[in-house]
Order: sequence, then structure tokens, then C-alpha cells
Amino acid sequence: MKVKNIQGEIFPTSPFDFSKSINFMNMFTPSKGEQILNEQSFTKAVYIHDQTLGFKLTDHGTVEKPALSYTIFSDKTITDHIKSELLDRIKFYLSLDDDLKPFYSHGLEDKSFKDVINKLYGLHQVKFLTPFEGAGWAVLSQRISMKAAHTIKERLTRSVGDKITIEDVDYWTFPSADQIQDLGLEKLTTILKNSRKSEYLFNVSESFAEIDEDFLRKAPIEEVKNWLLNIKGIGEWSAHLELIRGLGRMDELSGNDRMLIKCAEKVYGSQITEFDLKEIEEKYGDYKGYWGYYLRTVC
Repeated sequence: MKVKNIQGEIFPTSPFDFSKSINFMNMFTPSKGEQILNEQSFTKAVYIHDQTLGFKLTDHGTVEKPALSYTIFSDKTITDHIKSELLDRIKFYLSLDDDLKPFYSHGLEDKSFKDVINKLYGLHQVKFLTPFEGAGWAVLSQRISMKAAHTIKERLTRSVGDKITIEDVDYWTFPSADQIQDLGLEKLTTILKNSRKSEYLFNVSESFAEIDEDFLRKAPIEEVKNWLLNIKGIGEWSAHLELIRGLGRMDELSGNDRMLIKCAEKVYGSQITEFDLKEIEEKYGDYKGYWGYYLRTVC
């Protein structure tokens, strides 16, 4: 079947450096191999409303006047509704509407952090493509290495997800919550070869299949956090991962993030205490999640 495509433009909130997003995707283990990356473009696939879509983004703006051209691909007709849903997904995925200026105004007054901002200037957070994928990764990566978790995620994607072929390259989509539900726990266990992870992922899929994503994005953060913690298999660490990396809720950080502490020591000095870090974190207010994201990225 011939692949259809439509084209257009997206204008991110400045400053935005697309090359920084590409660099981050290159080093982000959970999505390794799921997209084709070049210096000024990338191509990826996503599953929306029972339709598999590919999309290619190409940079043709500047950091202060950013502009991206897009091409959307599908084997089916690309309706206005599907186009709107995908553009919203792309903007959310790459945090294109985030205004970094207030974050930078705090960071440039932080003498130790100033160099981090200069190095990563224009980097908007790259999330998981869908909130369910973020929560799924949180479950799959519990108590094992990222490399091992990625192997399991790739096996799940190839077994349950969909694909679209663009210019002779297959792009696979991470399964939706509904697809996991339709699969059933028994078949899921056969694929994952781990009964506990299968049970937890199935629980997560059941909850995400019933929730409105608008609630997850916009409801008070404590309500969303409590909703996540009520899912069997989601603990404090997994909830914080989902809030920040799956939902872009940047106004809260995990209270015991060893990796963040390790990265902060490289920027602020090895003598810094957790109490000192808490004081610094609080100065960033609603942007403390971006502060943590930048620390991890530069680490």
C-alpha cells in the first residue's frame, strides 16, 4: 500500500535548539534504535487512535527564531483530527511550547550552574513519546540495567506494536495501553518472560486505558502522583520518573535521586550536602524539574 503524506511547519517557543534535542535522543537509552537521526532531522513513528503514523521533523530556523518543517506519513487517510492529535503529540514530546526564559533567569544567577545553561542553551526536555510509554519504561527498568530493560522493551515493541515503512525503513511503535489490554496477561508474560514485570505492566495499561491524558497533564500534581501510586507496580521512584519524563510536570523532583546527587556534585562540588541541594532546588520553583534535567544531561 502506498504511503500517504502531508507537510507543514511548527514554530517552537524560543530559545529552541533542535540540535540539542537530537543530541539528547542520541544518548537516551530507552528509545535507542527507534528513530533515524541526522544532524538536522529525525524520523519516528507513533500509534494514535488505531492508526500508525510516521513523522519527520527538519530544522530550518535559528535558536532565537526556531522553525521546524514536518512530514506526516500513513498508510491510511490523514484526517484533520489525526493531524491535530499528532502535532499535539510532537509538541508535547519535544516540549516545544515550554518557555525557558524564566528558568534561565534563575540559572544565570546561579554561578555554578551558569556554565550548564550556556552549554545546553535552547534544550527543551525530550520526554517519552507517550505517557504510557514512560510508565511502561518505569516498570520494565525496575531492578535491572537500562541495557537489559531496553532489550525487553524492544522485544515487546516488535511483538505487540505496529510499524510503518518509510523509504524502505521500518519504524515501530511502542504498544498503546489498549493493545496491551487486548493482548492479555498470559501472552504478555510469554513475551516479557518475567511474570512480575508482566503483571505490573498489565496493571499500568489497565489504568492508562481508562484515564484521560488531559487529567495527567493538567490536574494538580499531587492528584496525579496519588493516582500513579495507586497502581500496583508504581512506587515513588516510578511515579517521579513518569511525572517528569512522561508528563513534563517540572515542578517536582524525587527526594532521593542518587544519580541527580552525583551529577550535582560535578557542578556544585563534591562537598555539597543534600540540604544544600534542596535549598538550591527550591530557588528554581516550578522549574526545578528543568534544573534536574539539565544536571543529568550535562553529567
